[in-house]
Amino acid sequence: MPLTLLVTMLVCFAFSISIAVAIGGSAILGLALFDSRQLILVPKEMFSAIDKFPLAAIPFFILAGNLMETGGISRRLVNFAKSLVGGVQGGLPMTCVLTCMIFAAVSGSSVATTFAIGSILIPALIKHGGLHR
Repeated sequence: MPLTLLVTMLVCFAFSISIAVAIGGSAILGLALFDSRQLILVPKEMFSAIDKFPLAAIPFFILAGNLMETGGISRRLVNFAKSLVGGVQGGLPMTCVLTCMIFAAVSGSSVATTFAIGSILIPALIKHGGLHR
């Protein structure tokens, strides 16, 4: 069974399927092939995995990040960080790290930071060659 799981995940990765779908799909395929009676447990386990109170906060952190980005806080933080470290070599990646540190301290969430700061800095990093696709 472990070999089946590994092969299925590697095939999924070869076709650029996301990690979560590859792991879930290989687990369901492994259960279906080797012990189909336990396949009934998959929906129950999926529901019990997401039935956690702290997971309810994630959409609100994303909303907070989007509101901060729309309100202009993200752009102002980027300009502040760029004024501190923008003049040195590698200033744009340093600006990215410094802005993310400040924004994470303000919002209290790395998820909100990713949404708010990533929408600004990821295109800038790609444009300036700091991040390759």
